[in-house]
Amino acid sequence: MAEIMPPQVDAEQSSLAVPSLLQNIMVGWGLLGGVIFVVIVVMSIVSIVGRKLFGAPITGDVELLMMGAAVGSAAFLPLCEWEDHHIKVDALTGWMSTKKRAGLDAIAHLLLCAMASLIAWRSTLYAIEARENAEMSTLLLVPQWLPISFLVPSFALLAVAAYCRAGNAIRIAWSDR
Repeated sequence: MAEIMPPQVDAEQSSLAVPSLLQNIMVGWGLLGGVIFVVIVVMSIVSIVGRKLFGAPITGDVELLMMGAAVGSAAFLPLCEWEDHHIKVDALTGWMSTKKRAGLDAIAHLLLCAMASLIAWRSTLYAIEARENAEMSTLLLVPQWLPISFLVPSFALLAVAAYCRAGNAIRIAWSDR
């Protein structure tokens, strides 16, 4: 795979405190997503065993599974973007120079930044609306604004990560090398 690696920068040339802090936040957020998935897997196993052996599944397990899967999977997105581990199709760009690929990557990262910002904004508005309208899930009566509001930080972090990756790709595309 033809991946563009960030240029090595001396500690004296640039302060790495902000990127390091962002990376720690994104790693922590991704780990939280992993914990959510572990919890919903354990809950699903308990519910299935309870249903088969005792005729007593966990009430609303599918609702919890859907909410948890949405929140958990969204939590992985910022770290995937930060580490540049999204799926890429390099068949069309493998022959290009590093600078041209970096230019295309910059466009892709900026588009992702715009879309993640839009989704974070619209999710915030929907969470506010769902809270005002007292929307609840069907079985457990979980307020719908709660899981939706947990999506907002994931998409905001995704926008920040995409913005940082775009800046890195632009520096590579405009470099003298």
